[in-house]
Amino acid sequence: MAKNILKATGVVLVMNLVVKLLGFLRETSLANAFGASDLSDAYLSAYTIPYFLQAILGYALVTAVVPTLTKYLVEGDREQADHVASALINLTALLLTVITVLGILVCDWLVKLLAPGYEVEQAALTATLARIMFPSVVFMGVGMVITGICNAHYRFAVSAFAPGMSNIIIIIALLFFSSAYGIWGAAWGTLLSFVGFMLIQLPVLWQIKFKYRLVFDYKHPAVHQVLAQIGPIILGVAVNQIYFAINRIFASWLAEGTISSINYANKLMMLPMGIFVAAVANAIYPALSEFSLKKDRKSLASTMKGGLVSVMLVATPAAVGLAILAEPIIELLFEHGEFTHESTLATAFALVCFTVGLMPMAANMIITRVFYALEDVKTPVRIGGLSILMDIVLSLLLFRLLAYGGGGLALANSLAALLGCLLMYYYLKFKALPELSGETMLPSLLKIAAASAGMGLAVWLIVGLIPGGALTKVGAGVLAGAVVYAVLVLLLRVPETELFLNKFKHKILRRR
Repeated sequence: MAKNILKATGVVLVMNLVVKLLGFLRETSLANAFGASDLSDAYLSAYTIPYFLQAILGYALVTAVVPTLTKYLVEGDREQADHVASALINLTALLLTVITVLGILVCDWLVKLLAPGYEVEQAALTATLARIMFPSVVFMGVGMVITGICNAHYRFAVSAFAPGMSNIIIIIALLFFSSAYGIWGAAWGTLLSFVGFMLIQLPVLWQIKFKYRLVFDYKHPAVHQVLAQIGPIILGVAVNQIYFAINRIFASWLAEGTISSINYANKLMMLPMGIFVAAVANAIYPALSEFSLKKDRKSLASTMKGGLVSVMLVATPAAVGLAILAEPIIELLFEHGEFTHESTLATAFALVCFTVGLMPMAANMIITRVFYALEDVKTPVRIGGLSILMDIVLSLLLFRLLAYGGGGLALANSLAALLGCLLMYYYLKFKALPELSGETMLPSLLKIAAASAGMGLAVWLIVGLIPGGALTKVGAGVLAGAVVYAVLVLLLRVPETELFLNKFKHKILRRR
């Protein structure tokens, strides 16, 4: 099982890297075409609606589908697995079509809710863009159910790359149609991108010999279980998306371009999350579900521990590196076309504030998977609700105090995420999974923190001493940071790193 998890993590990691690189090309294309302007603010605010549904509903669908189908596959009942999967595809398409129609009808009201500070003209533009993009949620939902089916069969590659196809389509729209059609080209490209996200996964269903049926068996126990879990899971995983929605509500009262600054900074902060943390979380989730079904709580706790330490190996140095290199990274990636140096400084400040929450958000991605594997969907909802309340309170206190670039809102997100992480880990360790031993993780985490601190000092010294532009500073900083961190981690003998190296050496020697 450990070998399969490591292999799956590697596959998803590579695909996530490609997807995120394409995602940043998409963001730089958007910044180059429209800068940090009222047009980009309108597009991003309109995109919040389908993106919010994609992020929370899509995640909820995959999270609920994987353990349900895993149960039938472990029992060898492929017939029932395909029946349940078909019903979920059909019900998802039907329900999201209804939601799309309703959403299009109430777009004006949704825009007033999400961006109450907009003037009448900008609010009208945002609502029209949202209507164009709203049907994308149907293709997104069906595509995410297909992703869950693929993951339950331990098929990760194509599903992990599917968002990359979505990014490619948006990039094409921005590069070739924004000059002629303006922001409308970006909106239509966004709609088509979700169609591509769904279609690229269909060949995998053929490969696993999936037998589709036109059924709506909502009374089936497994279908009913998935539908019953989706609501609580949505509430549990919606926390980060609600943070971003809160950001945009408060930011609509701040300076023009603040929403865009927060968006670009958040995308950078989420880069290590989307590449590595999501790879680990997605790869271990079927195994967590299988261990839970088999009542093997010792293996469940061990797999979670390995997942947490693995994500901290990347999230900790990533947070330090992004904070130190914030300005040159943003200058290198975004300071083109309409994106000015002032926009760079504002976005850099927001990014520094966001990095405070990178580690707790990474840990939450693993911890919530364990709760769902244990079929506890209520605890993440309760703790998520407390985190949202904390975010609102902190946002009210900080959004004017640290208004530049929306830094106060970013810091509020980070502190709320930290609170949620501590509460969920405490509940898991002392209530739901007492087999989890935090003491066994502490030595590894302290070594990772020490290595990250040493890396941060080296990067800070190098960036401050060397001359040159953003490319030189980012290149030298990343290279020096990677070398110093790798050396320190090896010298400090972090067990998880040694385990990975031993498996890698064994694989190389076996090939020879």
